[in-house]
Amino acid sequence: MQDDLFSKAAEYTIDSCSLMAMFNEEPWTSKRGNPALWKRVSALIEAGVIISHAEVLAEIKKDGQKGEELFNWATANVHVFRSHEVDVEGRLIRSMSPKYKAFVNNYGKPSSAYADPWLIAQAKSKKLKIISQETPSGNPQTPKLPNVCGDPTFGIQCLDLWKLVREQNWEFQ
Repeated sequence: MQDDLFSKAAEYTIDSCSLMAMFNEEPWTSKRGNPALWKRVSALIEAGVIISHAEVLAEIKKDGQKGEELFNWATANVHVFRSHEVDVEGRLIRSMSPKYKAFVNNYGKPSSAYADPWLIAQAKSKKLKIISQETPSGNPQTPKLPNVCGDPTFGIQCLDLWKLVREQNWEFQ
C-alpha cells in the first residue's frame, strides 16, 4: 500500500519487541552492537517499507517501560505508527475472538502485549508481513503473535530480524 509521505509501498509492520531489540543491548540486533542493521532497518522505515501501528506507539510510551532511547525515537517518529482503521481492523480483531479469546482479551491489561491484535489486523488488512522477535507459544491456551499469524485464517508471515536480514539479502562486513 503506497502512502504519499513515503517513496515505497509498505511491506512490513514492526512490533515493539523488535524495536526494543535494536534499542537495547541485544548482542547482534542492537544499534550499538550492529549499527549496519539499524542503518538498513532505519532506511526501510524512512522509505515507508516498514511501518507500525498506533498501538505499538502507545505500548512504547506506556510508562516508559521500553527504554528512554526508544521512547525518544518513537516520539520523534510518530509518522511511522499508523492510526487505527477501526472499521476494518475492528472487524478482523472480532474475527480472532472466537478462537483466540485470551489473546484478544489481553487488550489493556498491564502486563499484556496489547498491540498484538491490532498489529495482526493492520498486517492482514494491508497485506503486510510482521517483524517480531516473539516466538510461538507451545500452549494453545496462551497463544502469542506468531501463533495467530500462522493460523491459516489469517495467513500472515511473521519474521524476526534475522529472517528480515535474509529476506532482504543484506550482508554485513
